[in-house]
Amino acid sequence: MKIFLHIFFIVQFYIFSNYIEAGYESNNNLRKSYNSYGQVGLIHLPSAEIKDEQSIYFTYNVSDYDKMGSLTVSPFNWLEASYFYYRPKDLYWGGPGSNLGKYLDKGFNVKFSYKPKSYLLPTIAIGLDDFAGTGQFTREYIVATYDFEHIKLTSGFGYGKYLGGESSHRNPLSFFHETFDSRGGQSSNYDRGGNPSFDLWFRGPVAYFAGIELFIPKTKGLSIKIESDPFNYMSLSCCGDAPSPYSIDLRKKDSNFNVGLSYPIKRYGHMDVSFVKGNTFNMSFSFGLSFNKNLKKKNTFNPVIENINHNQPKKNEFYYDLLHNLNSNNLYLQTATLDRKNLEMKIDSVDHINPIQYSSRAAYIAKETADMNDINLDYIDIGHITRGIEINNISYRASDIAFDKKRIVLVKRNTDTEAQSSGSLITDEFRPLLKFPIITYKVSPDIRTHIGSPAQFIYWGYGLKLVADMHLSRHLVLSGTFGKSIQDNFDEKIAFADSSQPGLPRTEVVSYLQGTDEYITLLQLDHIWSPYSNIYARSSFGMFETMFGGISTEVLYKPYSSNFAFSYEFNVLKKRSYKQDLDFLKGSKAYKVKTKHLNVAYYEPSTNILLKWSYGHYLAKDKGYTLDMSRRMPSGWTAGFFYSKTNLSAAQFGEGSFDKGFYFSVPFDIFSSSYSKGHSGFKLRTMTRDGGQRIEITNKLIDSFYGSTKTEINENWNGFLR
Repeated sequence: MKIFLHIFFIVQFYIFSNYIEAGYESNNNLRKSYNSYGQVGLIHLPSAEIKDEQSIYFTYNVSDYDKMGSLTVSPFNWLEASYFYYRPKDLYWGGPGSNLGKYLDKGFNVKFSYKPKSYLLPTIAIGLDDFAGTGQFTREYIVATYDFEHIKLTSGFGYGKYLGGESSHRNPLSFFHETFDSRGGQSSNYDRGGNPSFDLWFRGPVAYFAGIELFIPKTKGLSIKIESDPFNYMSLSCCGDAPSPYSIDLRKKDSNFNVGLSYPIKRYGHMDVSFVKGNTFNMSFSFGLSFNKNLKKKNTFNPVIENINHNQPKKNEFYYDLLHNLNSNNLYLQTATLDRKNLEMKIDSVDHINPIQYSSRAAYIAKETADMNDINLDYIDIGHITRGIEINNISYRASDIAFDKKRIVLVKRNTDTEAQSSGSLITDEFRPLLKFPIITYKVSPDIRTHIGSPAQFIYWGYGLKLVADMHLSRHLVLSGTFGKSIQDNFDEKIAFADSSQPGLPRTEVVSYLQGTDEYITLLQLDHIWSPYSNIYARSSFGMFETMFGGISTEVLYKPYSSNFAFSYEFNVLKKRSYKQDLDFLKGSKAYKVKTKHLNVAYYEPSTNILLKWSYGHYLAKDKGYTLDMSRRMPSGWTAGFFYSKTNLSAAQFGEGSFDKGFYFSVPFDIFSSSYSKGHSGFKLRTMTRDGGQRIEITNKLIDSFYGSTKTEINENWNGFLR
């Protein structure tokens, strides 16, 4: 191993010298072409690189002795977080001689990376693996990666029983304090598992490691990987697992080096095959996408403007043409007032998130329609209506509305924005008639899952669902989701709730999944209105989610000139029937609870970080707080994590110690040439427990009304007339 490391650093120095002589520009271009291919990382060893920001990847790894799946999200170009499931094939679960291959472990990994501006310097990263789990794969590492023309060189050192168990050396951090010499056994913060092991991080012996990735020219990204192998594969004992008679043969190591081939699947992932520890083949497959730009080119905004003769006075002709031309471009005119050379109008957009995009499109159509009707305009005020409420008003100079991207800075300077206009829908001059009720619906596939059971990674089923909305007025909407299961395996899961908390508000979820093949997921009546400027209110009644229904209220204060938002919600809830019909549980199973929360949100626009804090009473009648931090991009792409800490002790909460998890949401229009407000997301908790649980409310105000603040408007000027 020492000879290999010496050779490695000599080669690294030689390539680095040639790299400087070859010149920066040529290397930079080649580096970019190769860096778009292959896996980020070596075979089992980490590298200092991370995937592109706003990316999501799933990786599946299988060998003779284990299987591992991981979901990796990169909200920033310096941060990568992943959640993994690990299933060894050779271990017993629950003690020797029972449930061979049924043990299932899971945990979180996180990596912080720094990439210098100069390509003469390596990328450096610090990583924490399995830092809040059982500790089976706990390791910390510091790693550096050089990225040259056809080659990447990685070296570093790491800690932990899995990484530092063999060929270990004294901890270099011991120079600062002798406590770094010893790692100890179980963390003093372990409790019931799930707590970060701060007192063990970067402690104990270290293992040095190195690796090389060589790209083969003219093969579209095929690379060869060679790495040192410091891992201790016999480090087994943890949490109810036990070795089997097969473990020694399957886990023995015959070599301290691993070799492999990696081939990219265009920009969507990679396939790897490797030979590890001198005796075992390993296969790895990764698939994912980066969402930092649209995956499909958008249609150019080129509206057709028509002049239709309605045999009306000049102003009325303009109003009718304006209504027709906006509707033809999926911008729905609510009201309008033409006062001399100033036009005020309010619109609703079902397709656009970007407030500058829909308002500039509407202003362009209005200007062209006015010119066609021989009407001169100086100013065009656009108010955006969301759920019957005007959430912003953007006032353009008519002369600025032109397809000239070079003038956007000037247009921005000449444009006024505010929360709401001084007028109202009732007092506007032109008010198209809306015939209520307005009904919209769609039928789509319905995929239901239960993830994280100790016996099986995922239980799932598929079917169909009907999603419908009935608008009874501008402010009153009845929403429903009705499902029919076609096939599922939920009956294979034992409906056992391991909790002592009142009402079992979440651990009984399997009973609901098994309860019926025809279900009402949502049947909710919402009244949403704005009593004053910057203040929004909601009253809801019905079946809010799979497990609970009742009455919900919320008041939101979201100041136009601030990045803060505040809301208070109060809910009176009852537990629904297992059949998910219109009934509630009765008798000994009946459960009622009142929950209330004060919510505070802060948006930091330069980094697109959205921080939310909530304090109040939860579904298990526990009390505490939830911290939620995410990156929310103007496109609608969101990824974040949360944790909730309440007055339940770790023993009362159970394994996991406290509620935590991560989530992401991807807008549909990234995949399309057109625009859409639709999105799809995924949320995963480390453990399904009853503590720290909140009701899942559709149309929660604290998460609504994007585009109602000055910051949210100004960060979207790239959408002007696009």
